[in-house]
Amino acid sequence: MVRGMTAFDPRALKRGLSRVFHAAGLDVRRRVPQPRHALATLLSLYRVETVFDVGANAGMSAEYLRNIGFRGRIVSFEPVKDLFGRLAHKASQDPLWNVENVALGSAEGEGAIHVSGGGGSASSFLRMTPAVTDRAPELAVLRTETVAVSTIDEMAARYYPAGDRLFVKLDVQGYEMAVLEGARASLGRIVGLRIEVALVESYDAAPLFHEVLPRLYTLGYRLTGVEYAWSDPATQEIYELDAILFRPGKA
Repeated sequence: MVRGMTAFDPRALKRGLSRVFHAAGLDVRRRVPQPRHALATLLSLYRVETVFDVGANAGMSAEYLRNIGFRGRIVSFEPVKDLFGRLAHKASQDPLWNVENVALGSAEGEGAIHVSGGGGSASSFLRMTPAVTDRAPELAVLRTETVAVSTIDEMAARYYPAGDRLFVKLDVQGYEMAVLEGARASLGRIVGLRIEVALVESYDAAPLFHEVLPRLYTLGYRLTGVEYAWSDPATQEIYELDAILFRPGKA
């Protein structure tokens, strides 16, 4: 060090620059790179081309997929009329986001869906049990709507007629396995699933986690991720999970 010269202090320089930027009305902070989301990594690893967003509500899942970097086609399915209106408005700004005002099930036709409170997030073809209404009374059923029902097979023929890189997100409140029954012809082309599964009986006759997982394993899927979807804030007991599964041979 040259005599008479003050040693360089990077912390002092940082403080000085911060004061300058602060005086200009700017708040400068160190940017910490965020880790890539696990689902984004999986979608890339398995080279997913199209996502079927089944039980789309007002489009939150599709927005989430875009936010984590998925740029392929998304097809969202929402049967409840007022939710579909909000969904269609959002999708209108994205040329690779299609929407259908139908439910998906085991066969084409019509069905009566029980529309819940709480933004319709608990709407289902199945009847709600006290496990839901006792824990979250705001989710109680408000009305019933008659809706059109299609199948994954029909929609795959329309939106994804070729290829084997389809990913299906299922959030249909206990009706998930019925939806997969409508994918007999296209199931082999579904490389991965994100499926909501219950640990408590929230809907009549809906299979629970320990019943759903073995059935999916027999179809060739393997668990690659788990996220909790609904839990008791007081006790931390988990009621529902989002299970993410892929076919390892497709990686």
